[in-house]
Amino acid sequence: MNTSKQRIFVFDNVKALLIILVVLGHAADYYTDYFESMRIFFFYIYLFHMPLFIFLAGLFSKSIILKDPFRIEKIANFLILYFIMEIIFYLLIHYWLGRENYVFNPFVENSVPWFMFAMAVWLCLGRLLRNLKASIVIPSSIVLALAIGYTNIGDVLVGSRIISFFPFFIIGYYIKPNDLADFLQSPKLKIVSALSLVLIAITIYLNIDTLYDMRNLLSGRNAYSQIRMGLDIAGSGAIMRLLTMVVTTCMSIAILSLMTQKHTWFTVIGERSLAIYFFHRPLLFLYHHYHVNDFLKGIFPHAWLWIYLGVFALVAILLAGKPFTLLLQKVELRVEKVLKRHKKTESH
Repeated sequence: MNTSKQRIFVFDNVKALLIILVVLGHAADYYTDYFESMRIFFFYIYLFHMPLFIFLAGLFSKSIILKDPFRIEKIANFLILYFIMEIIFYLLIHYWLGRENYVFNPFVENSVPWFMFAMAVWLCLGRLLRNLKASIVIPSSIVLALAIGYTNIGDVLVGSRIISFFPFFIIGYYIKPNDLADFLQSPKLKIVSALSLVLIAITIYLNIDTLYDMRNLLSGRNAYSQIRMGLDIAGSGAIMRLLTMVVTTCMSIAILSLMTQKHTWFTVIGERSLAIYFFHRPLLFLYHHYHVNDFLKGIFPHAWLWIYLGVFALVAILLAGKPFTLLLQKVELRVEKVLKRHKKTESH
């Protein structure tokens, strides 16, 4: 693999896998209280799928963070998408689904829109820290990620998730994509990677009852006091978060190493992952509101759960279609036009 294009394919292919797992994770979570298989699947993918997704966002953030003048339109675009999602969720859940206790509060967010707000903040933080050495920023970000669990900031302005996941974003920023792609080609690394993913899966399978108590640790939004750690020692929250970050890093490297470097039919899914993220959750809301799985249970009483997951894997693929991406691109272009017009007005 010698060309930059091939290296980009690796990361797009991984993003394709990750965004499908995001959709399947949200789908599986409806049934984690009822099926052990869903708890195992949920815990396994939540160990890595969002941290790795965030790492890749940081990996390709350099063109925004380093460019002068700072591309404020990119920040504005993420914030606009955040508020659009907030409004869509409110209208859908409050009015269509009839949950009158669901209130519109964009300053406290615990659901899917959080990523849009967090991206805007991470890009700004990257801009502020861009001239500092990685040896200073990365350890400091890890310390803050460990410390935030002792506060109750939670979902206010997505604060806990922003700080908990920031190490993955900033590590991505400091790494060069070409260097990472070369590192991933080691045959020995691929063997170790495959073994690691299997061993972690077996460990989770054998210990799911104990490990699943810590699922709230994986979201990055909960204080340690709200999580059963399984350790009765001082600082157990920070210790478990640090251990989780190590496991997450190992799994992320393994998945990057094992992913194909070729351009495939699913490469485009990774290229259009933002549209899939943006649109999939309302479809899940509507699917469950109309009890579609009751229909599947009647036809496939023993296989309906896996068919359900297959349906939403297909939904993720379909959401990679051009119309959905074009909608988001139109929003971005509109934001850019408004900001350019504003700059021209100020210059006059």
